[in-house]
Amino acid sequence: MPQLFKKCALVMVILSLYSIGRTQDIHFTNFKMAPVSVNPAFTGSFKGTYRVSAIYRDQWRSIGNSNPYTTPFASVEVNIKGGLLTENDWLAGGLSFVSDRSGSLSFKQQMTGLNLGYHYGLDKDYNNVLSVGLTYGSGAQGFNTNDIRLPLSLIGGPAELFPADDQGNVNTSFSDYSLGFSYKSILNKQGDLFRIGLTAAHITSPNISLVTVQSNPNPDPGNPNPPTNPNNNRRVGFGKRLTMTGEASFLTTEKLRINPAFIYQAKSSSSEFAIQGIADYLMDVDNGTILSAGLGYRLGDAFELIAGIQLGDIKVGISYDVTTSTLSDAGGGAFELSVGYIGRIYKEPNVKSVIFCPQL
Repeated sequence: MPQLFKKCALVMVILSLYSIGRTQDIHFTNFKMAPVSVNPAFTGSFKGTYRVSAIYRDQWRSIGNSNPYTTPFASVEVNIKGGLLTENDWLAGGLSFVSDRSGSLSFKQQMTGLNLGYHYGLDKDYNNVLSVGLTYGSGAQGFNTNDIRLPLSLIGGPAELFPADDQGNVNTSFSDYSLGFSYKSILNKQGDLFRIGLTAAHITSPNISLVTVQSNPNPDPGNPNPPTNPNNNRRVGFGKRLTMTGEASFLTTEKLRINPAFIYQAKSSSSEFAIQGIADYLMDVDNGTILSAGLGYRLGDAFELIAGIQLGDIKVGISYDVTTSTLSDAGGGAFELSVGYIGRIYKEPNVKSVIFCPQL
């Protein structure tokens, strides 16, 4: 009977970790405030010298109790060099970091990414731009075994199932790559535009192993070659993720701009689709003060409430997901707070002195 408990517990843990490894991936409601998290081709796609972005997502706090589901993300991008291969191109680079923590086991996924973006203007005014981007990520996954409550706890701790340290932490590392493309077109002098993007994430489908089980913890002296446990070093892989985005911007009055957008993501056997409509209202022309508000809907999952304010080069956003799926019965919901800043560094012009003739 104890061996049966062990086998059942092992199957339960492996299945849960397999599910997390295959389906857990970051996503943000206000995804335009974290552009690099969506598509590496967006690296450097802005007017300025550098851009800093940060977003924090907190969801299902009533489910996780003291260990909610949290996802902070931060990135910095720099436009490095223009005229690299042609007169109308430029190269950008940046770093990003994300940390996703889930539930009572404190299952965590962290990733540090090196992002590169190459942009090619199809015309001299850069009204039409093709972009390609690449992200190399170094990541880690892990959880804590101290809070595992399974039948196995009746006959011993779960440490024998996992390569845990003295504090009960289990960790494994991996490398990851993402490739993205985008096309942006400015339609007229008033700045109406549209942009589409396509990203292939986890293109190498990195494998991870969080479970290590002895082949035979109670060897039989009469059998020098016991059968290998099929759960030894069981590995699970990141499913490839395909992301498609589209956004547009239209000036309807002198002070009102409408910004529709959508995002579609597919990973393994799951997918999600969200549409949004956000309005920007120019309150103060001199200070560049813009108020934003809008709604979105993620199919079969949640309504999205989105708002923000822009003060010159600084933009702050806030959003809340009103869950409509079965998780709403458990008090599910998600809150996001985001901030972005675009900095501009220009060389001071070196103007030579000129003596004007007083007769002129």
